[in-house]
Amino acid sequence: MFVSHFTITISLVNNFIDPLMFALYTKLAMIISSGFSQLKEHVQAVNEAIGQAVIGLKNVPVSLAIIFTSTEFAHPLVLKAANNLLGGIPILGCSSQMILTDQGVFKYGFAVLLISLTQQTFFNINAVKNIKPDTSLSSGEELANKLLYGFKNVRRSLSIIFSDSLITGGTNLINGLQENLGRSFPLIGASPSDDFANQKTFQYVNNELLSESCSGIIFGGKFNFGFGIKHGWLALGKIRTVTTSEGNLIKEIDGLPAVKLYEEYLAKDTMELAKELRRISTSYPIGIYLQGEKEYLLRNIISIKDDGSLITQGNVPQNSRIRLMISTEDSRLKAAITASEEAKRNFGMEKIKFVMIFDSAARLTLLGRQKSIEIGVIKEVFGKDTPLIGICTNGEQAPLKSINYLGQTYLHNQSINILAIGDQ
Repeated sequence: MFVSHFTITISLVNNFIDPLMFALYTKLAMIISSGFSQLKEHVQAVNEAIGQAVIGLKNVPVSLAIIFTSTEFAHPLVLKAANNLLGGIPILGCSSQMILTDQGVFKYGFAVLLISLTQQTFFNINAVKNIKPDTSLSSGEELANKLLYGFKNVRRSLSIIFSDSLITGGTNLINGLQENLGRSFPLIGASPSDDFANQKTFQYVNNELLSESCSGIIFGGKFNFGFGIKHGWLALGKIRTVTTSEGNLIKEIDGLPAVKLYEEYLAKDTMELAKELRRISTSYPIGIYLQGEKEYLLRNIISIKDDGSLITQGNVPQNSRIRLMISTEDSRLKAAITASEEAKRNFGMEKIKFVMIFDSAARLTLLGRQKSIEIGVIKEVFGKDTPLIGICTNGEQAPLKSINYLGQTYLHNQSINILAIGDQ
């Protein structure tokens, strides 16, 4: 067995906070190492990727594993193989349409990031299952409570979440999380994409393979990060008003059936729009103006109802001021650079240990062959030796204001979310 070629040193220490919290007492700095494999046989790919990562750690204790895979690897036997190799350390991750690494963007593969934390860094992993549209708010509240368990006397720093992209109450899920975590608490996350199939995505939580769920991690103590989120879409045409809406259903815009907005700009009737909806929604999302925010919040159109109402990915409040949006190749690449620069600037002068990228499937589709160029410009900002890991998303979660981490977390569409993590 490949496992015989290396040993993972595990140190799960019950510290003064709670048995669910993990602390390591042997180092003064975070140490990380990554691995990636595209071997066709799944268990062999797991062995190869984890083997690469372990060699890079050079026998230091492992605190946490982040695992991102293409959908083909979302199988209990794959997760069991990873757990066996990692010796039962905490695992968090998900499947996705595409995996982002230092080497580029891949439609197939198994990526792992092993993290060795300092004695002053604490974390907790948990999940909520079987989320339904009418339970998304309470599910968010439940997950927040689970994550906060044991953090009463610890300074909380950041929470990262992964939510099933098929959860239609994504905005309510975030609202529930922030109800208990705090409205200005930094909450960063993503809903994985499944190649626009809208069938199923998976989360990896320790030894469990979950769907219709939301998983997350909260960090506290000695922990530092910076983030930036941008989309690169520009406002098109005049400002409109959503006169009637309910949740993610826009019924009327300026007193007319909502679909008229697209019929007017694209000179197409409803039937023509419905046939090309994915392309049109990707190229011309709706932008919501938010008082005090620097950027419009984007919304994709999921479907058109018979009465001309538009169903969007994420809520659109009634009386919202909106505009159609448009982008160019240059504006999308510039967004990746700007988001990276903000994440680096917010991080400060300390050493960035790794960068996590949540990149919209719609953006990556429009970038086409420029996908690898985008990874290149991100590496230019952080340095070619800074490890990168990420996923292709069908929705992103982050505050719009990245400066000083102020502001409410929103559900985003078609954005790139850059998270830089390291020591204080």
